[in-house]
Amino acid sequence: MPRIRSVLYFSLTLCLYLTGAAPAAQAANSKMGTQAAAVKPEMTVRLDTPSGLPVPRLVSLKSKTTFCRAGPSFAHQVRLTYQRQGLPVMIIAETRDHWRKIRDSEGDECWTHKSKLSGAETALVLEDGLALRAKPDARAPARARLGRGVIARVEAERDGWLKVSADGRKGWARASAFWGAQAGAPLP
Repeated sequence: MPRIRSVLYFSLTLCLYLTGAAPAAQAANSKMGTQAAAVKPEMTVRLDTPSGLPVPRLVSLKSKTTFCRAGPSFAHQVRLTYQRQGLPVMIIAETRDHWRKIRDSEGDECWTHKSKLSGAETALVLEDGLALRAKPDARAPARARLGRGVIARVEAERDGWLKVSADGRKGWARASAFWGAQAGAPLP
């Protein structure tokens, strides 16, 4: 459901820009939360990409170890090595030969092959001791707590809240407590 909303949002934003309604699109972008901060202001959403998917967009690392290179080929030097399966990253560029330039939650950028990426919706916990609640309500009882840096699988979203699961625990938390997924915002 969030991915469908993502494509619809980006299509709408593109239409607004093409019809000269940029101020409305800028107002919509200002409501996107911390995920939007990860997209540099000079970036625009592209739909004419080799994959046919919007760029930027969020994905996650498929492998336990992912080598990230200085350029889009195996000939380029390894710049970073990620050792966190499921870590959410943002694709910010693509090549026709299946390389993706990614950005992580800390702003580091590098290239990896598309075979190392997954469409699984994950989010990185930004707060220490984040309460997972029984329902999407700040007054609901806390079921569990997650530490900063935990990778959670996104199961649902509702009214600015995400339902996530991690380490056998499930519950709801405000979307602003995560990087990599924002309720009601596009998954670029």
